[in-house]
Parts: sequence; C-alpha cells; structure tokens
Amino acid sequence: MADLSGRTLGGFVLREPIGEGGYSVVYRCEQPLLERDAAIKVLNKRRRRNDLAQERFLREARLASRLKHRYAAHIYAFGIEKDDGLFWIAMELVKGITLTDWLRKRGPMPLEQFVPFFECIAQVVQAAHKRGIVHRYLKPSNVMV
Repeated sequence: MADLSGRTLGGFVLREPIGEGGYSVVYRCEQPLLERDAAIKVLNKRRRRNDLAQERFLREARLASRLKHRYAAHIYAFGIEKDDGLFWIAMELVKGITLTDWLRKRGPMPLEQFVPFFECIAQVVQAAHKRGIVHRYLKPSNVMV
C-alpha cells in the first residue's frame, strides 16, 4: 500500500505508519483542531475492491464505536473518501508497547503481573460480548501494555 503520510482524513493528518496487517494499515496521526494525537486504521487497497471486506470494515467501525470501556481504544470517527474510496477509522492512540514486543523484550510475564493484566483484557472482552461484539483479531500484537 502506498504511504499515505501527510494526507488528511476527516480532520486527522496522517503522520507515519505504526502497524500493518493483511487487512489494514494503522497510522499515527494528529487532529489539529482538538490538538490531540490519534491513530487511523485504513483498509488495504486490495481489500477495498472486495464488497465483503468493505462491509466487515464498516461493521467493525460501527460496533467498535459503541464499545465504551476504560481499557479499550475509543473510536473518534470513521468514513469513506469519495475521491478514491479509502475506508478509515480514527481512534484513540494508546500509549505503550504491544504485548508481542513486551514478551519479545522481557520474556514470559510473571504470574503476579499476568493475572491482573489478563483480568483487564477479559473485562474488555466481556463488555464487548455484552454488546454483541466479537473481537476477531485478539492477539498479542493488538494488545497494548
């Protein structure tokens, strides 16, 4: 996917990519009007041509915007660009490192640290399930420490 750094989507200015998967690219961005940092997930170009991928991305945005939990990233906005059909979701930029990177650097988490950490993750999953939301990509690279 072409680098979108510098592009503005819905009042958010994309800075640099901070994560990428087979489905989307996540950019660090800023919202100048509110003077805050954020993250924007952009649907990969090849996925934008797939109606099912488009529908899944929009469903993700709608469902995630309904989830309010102190341990979940909050959704700020989402949209589809008219000029090129770019699908995007703007959300809270969570500070920290991914669980994948944490484990790579430090090894297994001590049990006394793991139990409360895992309880926080379980609380978010429970809150999502109560709203009918199933997180299909719950993995260490999507969990921030």
